[in-house]
Amino acid sequence: MPPTPTLRSLLARRRNATVEEVRETLHRFRSLVEQNDRVLELIADAGEKLGGEYVFDSKYLQDLAGALRDAAHSVVTTLNAISNDRYPELLDALAAIDESVKAALECRLAVPDSPYVLPLSEVGLPNLEAVGAKMARLGEVRSRLGCSVPEGFVVTTHACRDFLRSAGLLEAVEILGRRFAEGRDGLEVETARIHQGILEASIPRKLARAIRRAVARLVKPGEKDLLLAIRSSGVEEDGELSFAGQYESVLGVSVDDVCSAWQRVVASMYTPGVLDYLRQYHAPPGCGFMAVGVLRMVPVRASGVVYSLDPNAPENDVLVVSAALGLGKLVVEGGAPVDRLEISRDPGHEVVSRRLARKEHMFVAVPGRGAVVETVPESERLEPAVAPWELAELADTACRIEQYMKSAQDIEWAIDHAGRLYILQARPLRVTAPMKPPERNLSEVVGRYPVLMREKGEVACRGIGAGPVRIVADPEELPQRLAPGAVIVARAATPRLGGLLAGASAVITDLGNATGHFATVARELRVPTVVGAESATQTLVEGMEVTVDAEDNVVYGGRVEALLRYQLFERSSFADAAEFRILRRMLRRIAPLGLRDPTSPAFAANRCATYHDIIRFAHEKAIAELTEIGWVSTPSGVPWVRRLDLPIPLDLVLIDLGGGFRVEAGTTTVTVADLTSRPLLPVIEELTLGGAWETAPADMDLEGFMSSATRSMPLTGGLTGRPEQNLAIVSKEYLHLSLRLGYHFNIVDTHLGDTPADNYIYFRFVGGVTEITRRSRRAMLLKRILESHGFVAEGRGDLVVGRVKSLDADAMVHRLRMVGRLIGFTRQLDIHLRSDHLVDEYVARFLNGEAASPKV
Repeated sequence: MPPTPTLRSLLARRRNATVEEVRETLHRFRSLVEQNDRVLELIADAGEKLGGEYVFDSKYLQDLAGALRDAAHSVVTTLNAISNDRYPELLDALAAIDESVKAALECRLAVPDSPYVLPLSEVGLPNLEAVGAKMARLGEVRSRLGCSVPEGFVVTTHACRDFLRSAGLLEAVEILGRRFAEGRDGLEVETARIHQGILEASIPRKLARAIRRAVARLVKPGEKDLLLAIRSSGVEEDGELSFAGQYESVLGVSVDDVCSAWQRVVASMYTPGVLDYLRQYHAPPGCGFMAVGVLRMVPVRASGVVYSLDPNAPENDVLVVSAALGLGKLVVEGGAPVDRLEISRDPGHEVVSRRLARKEHMFVAVPGRGAVVETVPESERLEPAVAPWELAELADTACRIEQYMKSAQDIEWAIDHAGRLYILQARPLRVTAPMKPPERNLSEVVGRYPVLMREKGEVACRGIGAGPVRIVADPEELPQRLAPGAVIVARAATPRLGGLLAGASAVITDLGNATGHFATVARELRVPTVVGAESATQTLVEGMEVTVDAEDNVVYGGRVEALLRYQLFERSSFADAAEFRILRRMLRRIAPLGLRDPTSPAFAANRCATYHDIIRFAHEKAIAELTEIGWVSTPSGVPWVRRLDLPIPLDLVLIDLGGGFRVEAGTTTVTVADLTSRPLLPVIEELTLGGAWETAPADMDLEGFMSSATRSMPLTGGLTGRPEQNLAIVSKEYLHLSLRLGYHFNIVDTHLGDTPADNYIYFRFVGGVTEITRRSRRAMLLKRILESHGFVAEGRGDLVVGRVKSLDADAMVHRLRMVGRLIGFTRQLDIHLRSDHLVDEYVARFLNGEAASPKV
């Protein structure tokens, strides 16, 4: 069977286009939408599985990978069929994602094609597989929370892989991984051979040059004797597994010795101790290549470790601080007594208990010698290593990191001689308390707090968060950064909010659903989220302190500490199972959404890094293809093509996919009474009978006239010189409406059935007769009206796109009537929008049911 001609090819040969070809193209588009929704449902289900309430096995993981692969491939194949193979690079991106997910399933690392060296300023959790977990978390607390961290860079896993290949060790590493997975014993000899081979190999010149140049950038003008810390950063390190003390880190490294120290750290991945650790947790060696952080050493006065929760007695509600003078080796290696303090988690962070050690020795960094032991002066031996105000700052920072990372934290820190606090490492804290977590029944405690919202909307990501409310009224004008711990309250669950989620304690939106793009981003970042709450932006007030319980879907006034503590105690008994770890790794390749702004130049096929990116890109481009439906020949005698007889001057051709309208023999037109398409009928009724269609000519001023006179071609004219058609492609439950009215172009694509999950409306509007300022005002007006009716709307310039989905039939009819009225109301409105204040006036007129008659 020959391939179906595309919409673009139909335009190129308009005179030969047939209705059957257009019908087939629309069927393909419907298939793409269904598979797009299938991917979102699978991602949502996988995110729920990680909540700990569902038990799953390796069969589920294999089925998930297969179902996602099949649905994503169907989306890409269908898009290329619609677009005449315009996006071949999407197949390459899809193949890379397939391999990455397969690698996660098999506990292999699909090494990202990243530079050999990345500055710490560009590092965060999104590129964890390039920079390792330790450096990814350090970069994250730097960029997201504004914490001070040492300057430095990361030598990536890509560099490690290429080094092992050049050394002839890559195959040996892969064989070791396979044999380990098979449960073979006696692998210590092979491990030792790889370890020694790494130490003896020559570093490729290209890699060595990249490292030396990055080191040179760390040297300040006139600086001598720069000392560096070379720190391991395995992909699994400080994540699901801590690898604490397993890999080597080298302190006090001179500029000339960085490359050899890097080799030592990489070689530490292959030692008998690491092999035993991996056996204990059933994780294969080489699951990730080693990334390595190269950091300036802080000229420390004191350093140590802070636990954001006491792992042995979490019910005490304190932070535990271990502190020593000089470098923190005494704390992490346990070589001598150190100060131990307990600090209240409550704001103010008072010291609850203090045990000061007699400090005989301390480690310091010495040029040419690394970390060496020095004697502490007698007068300082009984003095506290850290002052009270420094402890308060340390406690506050630890709580902020805990809230951001959504779990109790084990944090390494240092304070320099000027009193500046640096974070050196942050990883999840393993709570080993013998007590069970408190029961979820906290009704007596929470009963003391007012309930502001209960069971409004649906939970998109489970969890509990608290903080001050931050109302985000317009996602087009997002703040660059929110105060850490804020509760975001927004009208719409738009993906544009995704950039703010990482620092939020919780999110509530009036609109949205749990299978949308935004909900997927929230689950990816583990931010407690409730969507579709309807009136959160009216109920909650800017700055008020609230607690969002996205376990039971309740919002309380005030900060309910008992609930927050419960969340820290709570840990699924299955969370450390191998299947959970594999699913987490898989979701890093599946769920993150990087392509959030369709109007950005970065919204490109070659930027798709996950299945979520693939379907987002494909859906937007498929819609764009539908905008190019032009002239379709309408042969006489064909029962599924008719013109619609309307009481307004709108020439509308109907193409029936099945069940869209009734036809009487011998007729060439149909009337509104003949329509059986559920979504078309309310649009047409409101457009024609609601008084929205302005029949009076627009009163154009000179500026608007000159703008229209300089427009190159109206959107209602094609290359052939004949007017473009207005098309409605319909079935009983589907409508694709394409309107070219003067210089603007309007699309409505919608499905209306009895199953809410299948229902949606896509609205797109662009263009106008006047200059860009007035056209942009009309776009802003459209955006505001759509949002007031529950749409997630985005706009740039004179373009506005709105979406709403998962509504019941009555709600769909209500919104489709609104859309019909909106089409007529805004038809010539850009001519009248001569100033910004008129946008408010015409929005009010529409919402009040008034006509868009020109103001006198």
